[in-house]
Amino acid sequence: MAHVQPLCALRYSPAAGDIAQLATLPYDVIPPALEADYKGRSPYNFAHLILPQGDYAGAAAKLSSWKHEGIVARDAEPAFFVYEQTFPAPGTGEILTRRGFIGLGDTEDYGTNVFRHEWTMSGPKEDRFRLLQATQVQFDSIFMLFPDPAGTVEAKLSEICATEPSLAYSDHEHTGHKLWRVTDPAWIASLQALMSDRPLLIADGHHRYETALRMGQPHTLMTFVSLQSPGLRCFATHRIVHSLPDFQPDAFLASLPNAGSGLDPLVSPPGAIRFGIAMANGEFHCDVPVPEGALNVAVLQESILTPLLGISPAVVAAGTNLRYKRTREEALAEVREGRAQITFLLEDLPIDGMARVSFGGQVLPQKSTYFYPKLGSGLVMLELES
Repeated sequence: MAHVQPLCALRYSPAAGDIAQLATLPYDVIPPALEADYKGRSPYNFAHLILPQGDYAGAAAKLSSWKHEGIVARDAEPAFFVYEQTFPAPGTGEILTRRGFIGLGDTEDYGTNVFRHEWTMSGPKEDRFRLLQATQVQFDSIFMLFPDPAGTVEAKLSEICATEPSLAYSDHEHTGHKLWRVTDPAWIASLQALMSDRPLLIADGHHRYETALRMGQPHTLMTFVSLQSPGLRCFATHRIVHSLPDFQPDAFLASLPNAGSGLDPLVSPPGAIRFGIAMANGEFHCDVPVPEGALNVAVLQESILTPLLGISPAVVAAGTNLRYKRTREEALAEVREGRAQITFLLEDLPIDGMARVSFGGQVLPQKSTYFYPKLGSGLVMLELES
């Protein structure tokens, strides 16, 4: 099943400076203002590589220069990297800890050992393909989940986390990152044995994984986290509908099942999925009857977006009428400030439900999940095999 291997990683050297001034969020969650902030922190900040703004050859030249200057260097000895993130949960502020490890996993088609949970879009894949092709370096790992009901892998990682880390920093979202480099052959062999019978589910990085498939990489850089990790959280991604011709809010409201006034409580009753709905004519909710185990993102697509609004999966993929917001406040502002016609508020997606349907072969709509926090970028890189 999961064939994991240590790697001789490409990493920042001490000559690059403080890792807190170098590491970033993943490329796809860096807005322009944060990109400018990152790039202003240091000429060696990771954003200079992962956000080349179309200048892929320039990114490759910059990376080559950094190697020559000793800013980044490849480890001589293979290792796994144990990775810990401690963070305040959005909304509640509860302090959580999520642990995993970074290594290599086999690159293979979906459906046997590696599973996906959502569809991808062509634009981001082409961007990452061109950057990978130019630089021959995988800059970000794929965020992988695996079942660990007995906690055996989690316990093994905890042993390492009780020691002094190789690297530690905090980011602008108040997430603490710690990294341990482990080269002990016995520990590595034990971890490989524990992982050998486990399937893998992509949490984040579908576009990058499919780019690795396209490149023909035999192995892909991955961060592996237990589905039972006490710090694993998956938050809602709210849906914003815009640019529908001749949209009539009152007629749409009348077409919804079990509609009522008010957004709250946004808690699904037995036998139904509840959605909060904001439009120019007010704020409402509706309860869509569903079979046990149904997931809200799929129900919204199949029961409302496609049949009632004409926003089919093809329209979603084209991006013409749907966009996404992470927080309730941002999502509601879209309608309240006149930028959208409908905001759909969703409950957080249950991780066990998402894993169950994904391991069963079901693929959810784009942007179905939001795992928080994102993995740090710039900690471990993989040079492709020539």
